[in-house]
Amino acid sequence: MAIGSERRVAAVAAARDAEPSVRAALLAEAAGWRPADVPPRAAIGLAALWLRQAGAAVPPGSDRASLAHARAMLAVADAGRPDAAATLLLHSQLAIAPGDHPTPVSLRAFIASYAAAPFLTAEGFWRAAYAARYWRDLPAATQEAAVAEAAWLAALDGRFNDRLVDIMGGSPMSVRFALRVQPKP
Repeated sequence: MAIGSERRVAAVAAARDAEPSVRAALLAEAAGWRPADVPPRAAIGLAALWLRQAGAAVPPGSDRASLAHARAMLAVADAGRPDAAATLLLHSQLAIAPGDHPTPVSLRAFIASYAAAPFLTAEGFWRAAYAARYWRDLPAATQEAAVAEAAWLAALDGRFNDRLVDIMGGSPMSVRFALRVQPKP
């Protein structure tokens, strides 16, 4: 793959915050790429985009192609960056199933993501939501890591505090978070 095409892959993989129509156009382009031509770091970003696309799929069932692309990119990420927190979180997201408890695969990958990187900015909000949802299923060390990360995010930018409170809702995590993040006088 030439340098120019590697930059294009990186640009598409970084389109996380682009308008939905722009993301859709970029993913349509990426659908034709051979997974073997995508560097592992870019594959992580592409897998996340494909998962986001699958989550927005309407009607139900139209997400199959997006999920297949996400799995293909995750295989590339696994080959090159298997222990990266983002790779582990993608495994966790792909393994989520309906119900009150996480699947064992999802839970293992989620727990391992904190060992790989205890503090993440963009992914930290998703981890807070997961931890709040499955709080009782998490080991105490992971609960503590999730609260510490949420407090760290709130300290980065005061506006994040309200977002985190909304994400946690009335979960037991929200109580621990509130005790950790004291209002400034």
